[in-house]
Amino acid sequence: MNKIPVVDISQLLVESSFNEESKLDVSRAIRHACETVGFFQIVGHGIDPQIFDSLIEEVRRFFNQTSEEKQEYAVNKWNSKNKNVYRGYFPSAINGKEGLDLSSPYLDPEHERVKSGDSLHEVNLWSLKGILTEYWDHMWRIGVELMRAVARAFDLDPSYFDTLLDDRSSGGAGSLSTLRFNFYPKQDNSVIVSVDSNSSQALSCEEHCDGSIFTLLYQYKIGGLQVEIPDGTWFDVPVTSYGLVVNSGRCLERWTNGLLKSVNHRVKFLKEERISIPFFLEACYSTPIAVLPTIVEPLKYEPIMYGQYIIESNIFKEYQRDKDKLI
Repeated sequence: MNKIPVVDISQLLVESSFNEESKLDVSRAIRHACETVGFFQIVGHGIDPQIFDSLIEEVRRFFNQTSEEKQEYAVNKWNSKNKNVYRGYFPSAINGKEGLDLSSPYLDPEHERVKSGDSLHEVNLWSLKGILTEYWDHMWRIGVELMRAVARAFDLDPSYFDTLLDDRSSGGAGSLSTLRFNFYPKQDNSVIVSVDSNSSQALSCEEHCDGSIFTLLYQYKIGGLQVEIPDGTWFDVPVTSYGLVVNSGRCLERWTNGLLKSVNHRVKFLKEERISIPFFLEACYSTPIAVLPTIVEPLKYEPIMYGQYIIESNIFKEYQRDKDKLI
């Protein structure tokens, strides 16, 4: 049984003012999913299957390089020649998997925060071009529409979050959003990260909550993602052909005063090769994260600038970034 709601977002992607009632219905469905489960699957996202296929080819092209070739794109912790602390390649010393973190392809290298060496505004070591830019554009558009849905669901103007997500131009140039490639090679028991003491389930990634606003995940053929439900049990997130799984993160939970939930999830240890591609929707560095003005309940969170929120919450702990390198 699928415990994750399925939401058709096709109406959100229609650029028309004549279907606002339909958009409101979808928005309420998204709010309900985030209030109750914290996860939902989206259909009607409009992404051609060929784009997913080409994306996987590009991911394989990167990870099929030799260790020496990939090392050229490694972050500073593994390649002192590169200044990047966050945007770049992470070898399989991390949880038995390899990873590549990418920022917006529209990030201006001449922007003052980029030139300052701020690790939250790093230009990609592996460039986003061709199919990667196309996929980024789809993720960004869906992310923006999801936030417009959140605005509608809380009786705000649909554009409420637009400039809070991107204060420079279209495409997320001002956003701290991240596109990540995770590659789990075929492996043996030596890379098990931990074992659930209650179920004896071996894990490749321990339970955690995402710090992002939303995470949009493409699981390629092999699953492994599990979500915790309120009674403390875990269930498998099904893999759907060319489907996307979305979960609300801690930032959205904070923005909505705890109404939209960020829930624990983890990855089961599997010996098979596995690829997963999450897109973490983030705000601008200077965006104030303050409880939405239409929420009347007593405030659980004080306002905080998004960049400071990232630093204080140490988002993406799995990569053990050094806090003193975060500006």
